[in-house]
Amino acid sequence: MPDPVATADRRRDGRALGCPVASLAHESAERPALQGFREFDALRERGPLHYVNAGRGNYVVVGYEEALAVAQDWRRFPQSRYLFGVNGEPGDVVLIPESLDGPPHTAWRRLLAPYWSPAAVGPWEPAIRRHAVDIISAFKAKGGCDLVTEFALRFPPTVFLEIMGLPVADLDRMLVWKEHLLHPDTTDPAAAKANLDASLEAIIGYFLAAMAARRATAPEDRPPGLVTEALTWELDGEPVSDADLLSFYMLMFLAGLDTVTAELGYGFLHLATHPEDRRRIAADPAVVPKAVEELLRAYPIVNVMRDAAEDTEINGCPVYQGDTLTVSLPAAGRDGSMYPNATEVDFDRERTTHLTFGAGPHRCLGSHLARLELRVAYEEWHRLIPEYELDAAFSPVEASGLMFTLNTLRLRWPA
Repeated sequence: MPDPVATADRRRDGRALGCPVASLAHESAERPALQGFREFDALRERGPLHYVNAGRGNYVVVGYEEALAVAQDWRRFPQSRYLFGVNGEPGDVVLIPESLDGPPHTAWRRLLAPYWSPAAVGPWEPAIRRHAVDIISAFKAKGGCDLVTEFALRFPPTVFLEIMGLPVADLDRMLVWKEHLLHPDTTDPAAAKANLDASLEAIIGYFLAAMAARRATAPEDRPPGLVTEALTWELDGEPVSDADLLSFYMLMFLAGLDTVTAELGYGFLHLATHPEDRRRIAADPAVVPKAVEELLRAYPIVNVMRDAAEDTEINGCPVYQGDTLTVSLPAAGRDGSMYPNATEVDFDRERTTHLTFGAGPHRCLGSHLARLELRVAYEEWHRLIPEYELDAAFSPVEASGLMFTLNTLRLRWPA
């Protein structure tokens, strides 16, 4: 165990702890695509854990083994905070079940598991495939598109809205709210905080209105979907409170509108710049499941925040109770100690396990749906548009922040 160190001293100078020190900008202008991955790759080469000079006890975990250990140990490193905030500060919004640990988390996982099992997700495939084909067909004849805005930001969110039982017509304003929460577009902390607060208020108001409208409707006439079904849920024989339902809806909102969208952006960026991999998928759809896993491994997009519940140490660096750790799945998935040539994509890689969906009790419940959406997207796109490349007139860029995502990816193909 580390010797006690005054809080003010250790937060004033991380070097006093004898740990590598990183300077990370959480809110900044958009940057060239893949820069975030390169920055975390560089950190990982210097060590698996870094103190972040951000004005408080804050660490970033970039090694695979260390990330796995923290993710699996919810007692020492509870997941009581979430990804969004200003200047890297954790947000204070509870997201169920992600913000819970121990028995409450287990109870919620048991309640939700039947909705996200392979057996439950499988029947959605025809509808998911129809959505993909409809969206791609709308711009195929143009000979080009912005993959992010015209496909990645439309396809998974449309599936999400159908599963939740919400109108697709609401998508555009939802995307604005989501961007303010996860991908601030301003370097002004005050403006970023104002946008975040306004969007949180809007999302809460939206779901409160949806709940009220359903309760005012006879049960047999209520629209199908999770928003409606959740109104009748019980835990330990008691109805789930409206506050807990709002926390659950918020998590679904963030996961449904951002995660698969971001993965598709980086997956298509790789395929557009590696024609041999693109041609292989187009010629042999049977390779798509392996391609999905390898692209997930190479391009994780979530950095998970954990708290230290006690004084401990990681790789010789002291970590104190109350400190915050950012577990970087983008860095862990590209750790050369676990994967040979880890920053390269290899559809024939023997080791296919990865941490992109997390590990331990908080492993992503929606992983089966995400894999299905990714598989369908790659299959249908390459069936309809097998030949494409980057549009040389535009450079792909990504957002800053703790969630990695592309802002633009212009593609072109023979019309």
